[in-house]
Amino acid sequence: MRAQNWDAFHDAKDLMAIFLTHAHLDHSGYIPKIVKEGFKGHIYSSQGTLDLCKILLRDAGRLQEEDAKFADRTGYSHHKPAIPLYDEIDAISSLNLFTALKQDEWHSINDDLNVRLLRSGHIIGSTFIQLGYKIDSDGYKTITFSGDLGNGRSPTLKPPLSISETDYLVIESTYGNRIHPKVKPSEEIEKIVNRVAAREGVLIIPAFSVGRTQDILYLLRKLEDENRIPKLPVYLDSPMATEATDVYIKHPEDHNLILNHRTLESPISTKNYKTVTSPDESMLLCMRDGPMIVVSAAGMLTGGRVMHHLSKRLSNSKNAILFVGFQAEGTKGRLLQEGIGELRIHHNVVPVEAEICTIESLSAHADQQDTLNWLKHLQKKPEMIFVNHGEVESALALAEKIKQEFGFNVCVPEKGQTFNLVG
Repeated sequence: MRAQNWDAFHDAKDLMAIFLTHAHLDHSGYIPKIVKEGFKGHIYSSQGTLDLCKILLRDAGRLQEEDAKFADRTGYSHHKPAIPLYDEIDAISSLNLFTALKQDEWHSINDDLNVRLLRSGHIIGSTFIQLGYKIDSDGYKTITFSGDLGNGRSPTLKPPLSISETDYLVIESTYGNRIHPKVKPSEEIEKIVNRVAAREGVLIIPAFSVGRTQDILYLLRKLEDENRIPKLPVYLDSPMATEATDVYIKHPEDHNLILNHRTLESPISTKNYKTVTSPDESMLLCMRDGPMIVVSAAGMLTGGRVMHHLSKRLSNSKNAILFVGFQAEGTKGRLLQEGIGELRIHHNVVPVEAEICTIESLSAHADQQDTLNWLKHLQKKPEMIFVNHGEVESALALAEKIKQEFGFNVCVPEKGQTFNLVG
């Protein structure tokens, strides 16, 4: 699947527009590749999504370049020289094509197409995208893309809005076959932090730079203020996450944070909080002794600085790795969750002795029941619901549940399958 990123995107020059639900890189991260291959149309999103993409896409380009240089130095790439998927210049070129749309109102794209963005409660700026399109001289139809659907239990975000009708719906199914534990994530974090602190270890938290990182920092601060965990050094080793945290605070339309404007202190930072910027500082941090907490990207261990921390810390039983988000099949994060005894990192085999922990209650995605509850707001039966963005078992399970609960027409599309939504 990862290799498909390198395939040519043959239709790039022919696309009129891209509509982006939110800034997470599994949604936005391919845009610079499409622009690199000739796309020159408009990219539409919310202002919050644009603000985050200004950080994420440039950082993604730099990270692609950084990983390629590291591959050259260490020789772990099959290509000589290693070539990034795209670079920072490609990312900047894509950002110049963005147009931010105001949420909660319809916008005309052309005579035949209108669009509306509604808060989805997944991260700052995340939205449902509704497209209203002309089918004949008298009529329109609407298709809604859920993007990633929030669950309404985020410690920092406002819940998703609902919709009452749509002709077609494309809905995600990341947790389509699961129900999240309804426990307080702060209680789970408290136990893990205190365990690691007692043995003077290092707690590594691979976290998505946008969304999960801010939730983790907020909860750590809350636990400190309540004297439930020690005030350990907390390092945020992700320049992108550091900038994204500032964006979070600037978008009160999406978050529930209570900001103290009389001080410079942020609710998304701990008492002993430090940011790590340069690669050299990150490497030095890998050499430090615990107890401490390191929050670093990437959340699924698909690359980035967290891999260097794992290379150093995984083989020590005093340390712990805490997963706070979904780990896709085949990723190193999923392998650790499944109990693999050793992990290959940068062509070195590292034994797994550290404690491996997972908190599922911190997911920013709706689970199966959350999705069904959201669908209950539909007052008109859609012509079809398309279930995507999930592993096959998850998508099929959600599709079957929707059929049972509502009697809706549901389809799990296959790759390359097309549908006529005009007739």
